[in-house]
Amino acid sequence: MGERRNSALERIREIPLEMREDSPYKEVFRPLTFFFLDYFKERENQEAQSLEVAFVEGNTDASIPISSLLKRYQRELQNFLFPGIAKERSPFGDFFSILIFLSFGIVLEKEEEAQSRILELYLQLYLYSQSDEALERSRFQDIFYSHFYDYCRDFLEERYEEEEKDPFLYRNNILFFGWMPYYGSSPFFSKDYVESHQRDAAIFLGDRFLSHLYQAYEQEEKLWHKRRGKSRVQILEEQFKKRMDFQPENYCIENTQGLSFHAHQEKLWKSFLEKTKDARIDFEIMRERT
Repeated sequence: MGERRNSALERIREIPLEMREDSPYKEVFRPLTFFFLDYFKERENQEAQSLEVAFVEGNTDASIPISSLLKRYQRELQNFLFPGIAKERSPFGDFFSILIFLSFGIVLEKEEEAQSRILELYLQLYLYSQSDEALERSRFQDIFYSHFYDYCRDFLEERYEEEEKDPFLYRNNILFFGWMPYYGSSPFFSKDYVESHQRDAAIFLGDRFLSHLYQAYEQEEKLWHKRRGKSRVQILEEQFKKRMDFQPENYCIENTQGLSFHAHQEKLWKSFLEKTKDARIDFEIMRERT
């Protein structure tokens, strides 16, 4: 196990010993702690049995215990699964709901760096929630904002590389929802659950963030075209043409159990979608060409 991921897990192993009956939001952080520990224990067991670690779709032996694990912890965290509902139940419920969604998404990540980022975000939010200072929504927003702002280019680079190998890719990465949609479906999460998180970016979305994201997208697209001689979408279209029976997963953006953009965010988002229209495949036009 890599040093970065191991360091985060070692810190997470200490959390059950720290928690008291009156620890803030114990009902969120305690189950998530044991989810991470149980998940990596299961990974180690499967590695010892020489099973596929990546849990790719179709690998039944590997995916069944992970699916069971997720269902168990979804039951334990059911009050926080959907961000819109969680926000009504707790002043910081939407943040915890998003953290849970991202945390569960670790089962889809193949690379240590991606797994480490999730573990470190969890630790950041845990440590802030247990601090002596009065908790504020703005501070939770700052933590999520910094996470996605700082790792924006890493997320894009990984997305391009992984998608070339697997065009039916799906990840629980809220950075891409709505403008660079995943065309595959989740092997572990229901469509309703994924749809409820389509607008999680509402907690940090603003002009500065979208400008940063667009610059990162432009740079990655130029690098990709230089290396491959084609755009990301062109490469994907070539792959999809070999599977004309494939139907992309269409996730509904508006969901009553999810979050919503306020009026200014909607305006910014509309402009961003127009600028990034080449990041999405128009399947109707693509099929007309064939």
